[in-house]
Amino acid sequence: MARWTGTALLCVTLLQGLRMTTTLPNGAPLSACEDMMPQHSGVVPQPGPAPYTIQVSNSSYETGVPVTVRILGPDYRGLLLKAVVPGSTSALGSWQDPPENTRFLQCSGNRQGAITHANTNLKNKETVYEWIPPSGKSSIQFMATVAENRERYWLNVKSEMLSGSVAATGAGLLVLLSSLLLALLYSR
Repeated sequence: MARWTGTALLCVTLLQGLRMTTTLPNGAPLSACEDMMPQHSGVVPQPGPAPYTIQVSNSSYETGVPVTVRILGPDYRGLLLKAVVPGSTSALGSWQDPPENTRFLQCSGNRQGAITHANTNLKNKETVYEWIPPSGKSSIQFMATVAENRERYWLNVKSEMLSGSVAATGAGLLVLLSSLLLALLYSR
């Protein structure tokens, strides 16, 4: 009896270890940066529309001005979130200090290019992510994989498009004012 109990205990321990290696409780792997696919062995994404949406604070962005991002829907345990130009997989911009229970994931060589879960504690719409846009005027959108739990996750949850805008700078205002003055002078 003691030998059987020892063997059973060893099998349970091995199975738990195997399960821990296939659930990735400490965040998405680097390989998920490209296809946003978690490596949940034997589990496929949920079909149909996700019960999650990505809410952003602005419809446009300016270089260096933070954009607030939230995941709305049921509580979730896992996440991979990044900003991209549609049609690309490269992570753009950088995320500010990740909220509790999340961490940075280096995607596209960008050390703070994505956010992922740091554990399987619940996260919800109260979890606020802050993204810092890069320079440029491209339209971007946020893309996420959201896991309600190990067995239920949705790929390609996307935000609305954000358009890039050029912040008014001292030099830009000077050019604008000069153009207006010239236009006034020549219109007489």
